Order: sequence, then C-alpha cells, then structure tokens
Amino acid sequence: MKTKLSRPMVSAALNAARFFAVTLLTYLFQVCVMPDVRILTVTPNLILAVLGVVCVCFERIKTVWYGIIMGILLEVMQPSTPLLNLLLYPIIASLSMLMFSDKSMQQLEYERGLGKPGRNRAPWLRTPLCAAFAAFVYEVVNITYVYLRGADLTIAHFLRGSAEILLTTALAAVLMFPLRRFFGIRMAPDPSKLMKPAPYRKEGRA
Repeated sequence: MKTKLSRPMVSAALNAARFFAVTLLTYLFQVCVMPDVRILTVTPNLILAVLGVVCVCFERIKTVWYGIIMGILLEVMQPSTPLLNLLLYPIIASLSMLMFSDKSMQQLEYERGLGKPGRNRAPWLRTPLCAAFAAFVYEVVNITYVYLRGADLTIAHFLRGSAEILLTTALAAVLMFPLRRFFGIRMAPDPSKLMKPAPYRKEGRA
C-alpha cells in the first residue's frame, strides 16, 4: 500500500533540505574561499552573515541548530582554542534568536495589550542588524581572548574588529535577498502589521 505524502510534509522536507544545504555550503565557503577574500586585509565572517538570514527566516530552533552545527564543524575540523568554537557559536546564535527572530502571536498580542504597536520589525532591517550584533559579540570575545593571553591591545585590534563587523553586516545585507528567495520566503509585509483589532460595536436593544 502506497503512502501519499501531503503537501505540507513535502514542503517541510524541502525547507529542511535547503536549510542543511545552506548550512553546509556556508561552512565550506568560510573555510575554503573566504580566507582569500580580503578587503583592506579584513575578511568578513560568512557564517555570522548567514546567521542573520537564518535567524529572521526560520523558527528559533533552527537558529540554535545552525549555531550548534557550525560550532561542532569548526571545533572538529579547525581546532584552535579547545571548546571555544563549540560554545561560542551556539551562544551567539541563541542571543541573536532572542533579539531578532520573529515574535510569536502570543507576544504580539501581549504587547498590544500593553498599548505597544505589537509587530515584528521589517526583515530587511533585522537581518543586517542581527549579523552586526553577532559579529560584535564575536569580536568582543576575540579581543578579550587576545588580551587574556597577555598581548598588548592597540588601536589596530579595534579598527580591525570594527571593519570586520561592518563587512559582515554588508555581506548579510547582500546575501539576504538571494537566500530568502532560495528558501522560498518573500520580503512580504509582516502579517502582524496588517492585523487591527475589530471595532467595538454597541448592540442596541431589539
């Protein structure tokens, strides 16, 4: 007896396949291609740029999985400081998820109950901001690690870190359009912006 797959099941399987394909390709490009891509001797972080896209496009659990997968791959294939990548990328993904992923309908309704607008900000704004936040956290940890190892921090360290944050943010702003199209997610208006409370009608006597 043949089992016919429903359209939602097929769509979910395709979305999962696209997600893991982008995750794997991002890692391969980061370790094989990006070291040769230098702008003023600075290389943008492709992993964090794509994190901004994933965080806004998908549900929160996939953002965490993205950070975990990247942490494991970097820890196994490019070991540097023990456990640093394994812990850092999932933490960055979790913090980004809390700040920039879509709010649930319950959260939106709660905010409306408090008199707030109760809507998600535009994806084209949240995506580069998420990448900038992730790159900022990464650079703070990186500079702190350099300092703890006894190196003297100079203005060059901070300039290089700032340049990497800017380049990673710009890369996320460029990649979000083709990646969202690949994921099948359009830059449509947030449905929560279109939801307005129904006007109150006072019932008259029959």
